[in-house]
Amino acid sequence: MSRSRTTPPDEGYVSTADLAAGFDEFYKDARDRLLLQTFALTGDLAVARSAVREAFVVAWHHWRKTSRLADPEMSVRPNAWRKALRRASTRPWHRKKDLDAEARSVLDALGALTLNQRKALLLTQLAAVSMEEMAHEVGLPLEAAERELQLGAAHFATELEVPTSAIPLALNVLADATSGTTWPRVTIVRRAGSARRRAHTVVGATAAVVALVAGGAVATDSTGVRPSLDRETLPSASAPRSSGPAVNALPDTSLLPVADVQSVLGGRPWRQGATSDNSAGNGRVLPCQPDRYADPRGTAAWVRTFRSTSPKADRTLVQFAEASVGEKQALRTYRRALGWFTGCPTPADDASAVPRIQLISTADVPGVGDEASLVVLRSRADRTVHVVGLARTGALTTSTALSAKIPVGQADRKRVARLLAASVGRLCSLEGGGSCAATPKVTDRAPYPVGKVPWMLSEVDLPPLNVDQSPWVGTPPTALTKDRVDSGAVGCGTVHLFGAFRGQKVQDNRFRTFVLSAASLPPEVGLTQTVGTLPVSSARAFVERFRAQVAACPDTDATAGTEVDELASGGNAATALSVWHLKTALPGDKTVEYDVAVIRRGGTLAVVVYVAAPKARIADEDFVALARRSLDRLRWIPAT
Repeated sequence: MSRSRTTPPDEGYVSTADLAAGFDEFYKDARDRLLLQTFALTGDLAVARSAVREAFVVAWHHWRKTSRLADPEMSVRPNAWRKALRRASTRPWHRKKDLDAEARSVLDALGALTLNQRKALLLTQLAAVSMEEMAHEVGLPLEAAERELQLGAAHFATELEVPTSAIPLALNVLADATSGTTWPRVTIVRRAGSARRRAHTVVGATAAVVALVAGGAVATDSTGVRPSLDRETLPSASAPRSSGPAVNALPDTSLLPVADVQSVLGGRPWRQGATSDNSAGNGRVLPCQPDRYADPRGTAAWVRTFRSTSPKADRTLVQFAEASVGEKQALRTYRRALGWFTGCPTPADDASAVPRIQLISTADVPGVGDEASLVVLRSRADRTVHVVGLARTGALTTSTALSAKIPVGQADRKRVARLLAASVGRLCSLEGGGSCAATPKVTDRAPYPVGKVPWMLSEVDLPPLNVDQSPWVGTPPTALTKDRVDSGAVGCGTVHLFGAFRGQKVQDNRFRTFVLSAASLPPEVGLTQTVGTLPVSSARAFVERFRAQVAACPDTDATAGTEVDELASGGNAATALSVWHLKTALPGDKTVEYDVAVIRRGGTLAVVVYVAAPKARIADEDFVALARRSLDRLRWIPAT
């Protein structure tokens, strides 16, 4: 006879057969109910079915504990909802094409609610939980959860033009869409859960590894076929066997606790904020993050925030961790996230949200996980400095972003690297984890390539101005033609990267202009970069000629009153760089100011010219840094 679920664990051991019988009954009883609830939450039947069946796999993994709960559904449903929301949130509210008009109207009404309102409504109307249980699942205090329920019910009823008393009947319309769903056999679900349980035992257990190697690490049935959650199909002679579901566990307990943050970052007391799966809002919680997840097909994600208040500068910290199906997928996740932080792309769902962020520096952090990077960013809007660490350990990816309104020189890369190492240390022992962390060492590196012409400057390279203006917008890199040869010209004559120099044709010449399109500034204000290549000896001579011409600029036309201030100059056999600030007097007591740089890497040359205005000046040190960034970018020009 099977033991009651409420029997204390020391009153007897439950046999595997009894556990299986209890799970089988639960699976058959709850699956359709959970499917309806999850479909109503997301509006996507395929996603809902996949999430529910995977939640049952996890439930069997933990069934010895879960079966003792008064209502195991309270454990399975949140897991199914988290998985479904992750997948459904990667595309707009989606519906089956064969739904009738009444079901579509119900989904429209549900889609008009906020996520918390929708959860509260469905829990009370389709799951029949208590108000306290509803508040717990929604993650709000009871009073706030009740308020969300009232608002959601009123809005839903208004959308459908029905009384609130008719809400249960309206929601049950969706049952017709889910009633014909086919499910994998319960034995397949249990085998998949057992395979998952065995995979967990691999971590940190050498004896277990030996046993698994000797006995086989993958569950199979009597025919040798690995478990799958899909319905059985006729075997194909050429098709590989299914490897079954890959399920990564990423508990929120693996995130950084506030004690670790305080220990590493120090200063005024740090306070832990919210922890969520990032399924609410627009999902953009990190600087330069254009999408909700770096891995839209991942198995789990968590975001945790921290804050420290100080009279000098408030500091905030965000940790964002994602679990991928496997290491190959996690590698793509890492590279995609690194592309966010080093390129600052515009969100695809909001073209107006152009990032106003400058890339300050990029570094590697060897010894932390399987790979790790550290990026320093600065907001051009309010000068907030972000130090972002990114690491991958096996199939898990984590980032930590420390933000504060401080000078760039005070960006604390070493402490953020230590915090990144601490976060990897908490993840690497999990299922799917990889290398752990040694003492981190921040190693500067050249910026990663950005854009279709990565050897030219990009918007993310441009510094802030003395007065905040609109975002920088760059024209596409274009071949320099004769009618555009004056693009980027300065107030005195200099050589151009067009035509020929000393009998050598300038190759691969292109130019690009950046403007502040939404700002009320004179039309000449903007930055232009021109690039081209020459044989190395001719490129060296080009730089020397350019330097001499700028130095002679005050004497070329004495009536113009041009002043030249050299900001930086240097070089060696491989590279050269010179930077100036020019000020030229114009009639009517007017002046025009230029920032000018000539740069060489091997035989590749760049000339950068910025025409300034009183409310649109670039600080001298920032323009010198921009010239050095141009030198770094030139390394990406293809070899000829």
